[in-house]
Amino acid sequence: MSSISLEQPGAYQSLQMVLQNEFGIVIGEERENTITAKLKPVISEFSLDSLQALVSEMQNKGSSKIKNGVLQAITSHEDAWFEPDELFNLLDDYLLPDMLKPGRDSYRIWVIGCNTGQLPYSLAMKIHEAGKQANAATSVTIEATDISEVAVNRAARGVFEEASMEGMVDPLKKKYMDQQSGQWRVIDDIKSMINFSTCNLLEDFEDKGHFDLIICLDVLLYFSVPVKAQLLESFSTLLDPSGILIAGMTEPVLPLNDNFDMVRHEDGIFYRQKTD
Repeated sequence: MSSISLEQPGAYQSLQMVLQNEFGIVIGEERENTITAKLKPVISEFSLDSLQALVSEMQNKGSSKIKNGVLQAITSHEDAWFEPDELFNLLDDYLLPDMLKPGRDSYRIWVIGCNTGQLPYSLAMKIHEAGKQANAATSVTIEATDISEVAVNRAARGVFEEASMEGMVDPLKKKYMDQQSGQWRVIDDIKSMINFSTCNLLEDFEDKGHFDLIICLDVLLYFSVPVKAQLLESFSTLLDPSGILIAGMTEPVLPLNDNFDMVRHEDGIFYRQKTD
């Protein structure tokens, strides 16, 4: 398609209304340029010619693929290896000692919004490395989900172009990835720790079982207060006693839900499920 119109009068305001009505997502006027830029690939993917045409398609019944594409585009973040730094500092300083302590048999992690996989693979590599060094017996598994089936399928392959390897720690790259034909492939020992699947947070996901750690980085901030409160209640039911929720290293979730205690760490804040 030769050109896409993103600046039709009233189109962004119509988008705001649809996003709030369909998803409980609230976006301000100040984010218009950022949001429309994120949606341009979605408009092109579905062979539309304008933001208004995208909004019209979202309002049609049976447009779940377009709606999911919009939700994924808006809530996704840049993929990078071993980022954010604060999360991996927290992993080293606080989470790993408890995760790999003697006597613990298993530990389940849910990574929400995994996109193309760098975050769950980075976690798996760090955990695998620490487990070997500590001679730990804990079986750690990661459930990595995203609303985009395309992103999930790509992540599950575990194949990355050289251009997407920025930030990868060289010793771990050599140990846990193989280079073939200009691409880097995650080895099976790391892939076996992760289960990739699609998940829409606005639908029922209680069948995923219980977790010791839920990582939901910078996703909740897009949703309205009622939707946030509903999601936090659902997360609480899935976390085991003393389980941990990381919703973003600076993102407050209290007083939206009183099932959590805030824990302040030098690398940020997180929330621990109350044990009463």
